Amino acid sequence: MEFTERQEAIIQMLKAKSPLTGEEIANQLKLSVPTIRADLRLLTAIEVLSARPKVGYVYQGNGQTGVDYAALYDQPISAIMQPAPTIKDDATLQEAISKLFLEDVGTLFVVDQKGLLVGLISRKDLLRASFNNSNPASVLASIIMTRMPNIVTVTADMTVKQAGQLLLKHKIDSAPVVDANAPQRVVGRLTKNRLFQHFIEKA
Repeated sequence: MEFTERQEAIIQMLKAKSPLTGEEIANQLKLSVPTIRADLRLLTAIEVLSARPKVGYVYQGNGQTGVDYAALYDQPISAIMQPAPTIKDDATLQEAISKLFLEDVGTLFVVDQKGLLVGLISRKDLLRASFNNSNPASVLASIIMTRMPNIVTVTADMTVKQAGQLLLKHKIDSAPVVDANAPQRVVGRLTKNRLFQHFIEKA
């Protein structure tokens, strides 16, 4: 990670002498404490500095073990995606309910006989359909699913940042991961929980 001239000056200052308070650092730079506050927060967040209450800031490393932003945001979805829970479009509502709970997922991706994505069934869809139908074995998944093209998909070559922005923009908890060259071929799934897990593991 590249630092600004001011951040480099703070690092060198604390390398030479630690601890220093925020006021001492600001005085040496001939700046105000609010001016350098963002720099101190960043350097502390990536573990170049540590902040000790009533003591000040201490230099503790070169940041190589800090947050690797490239690993966090630029990694392709293919590296973190999970297996896709799919069900055929001629499966019954009862089969869909059983599969959803057995696999403990929030969404099933509906595929046709060629294995191509044609729809999506969420827990809400299944709950609503169950209330409206007394015989789940008589209702097909294709009747209650949300159909293409009304499904937000991500591609395996998208970065974590790009895919995460799509989930946030459309306010959805998961999305099918599809092949960029065959947009109806499902290759995995991405969920908000998986993204959260990725950030915790890499932070």
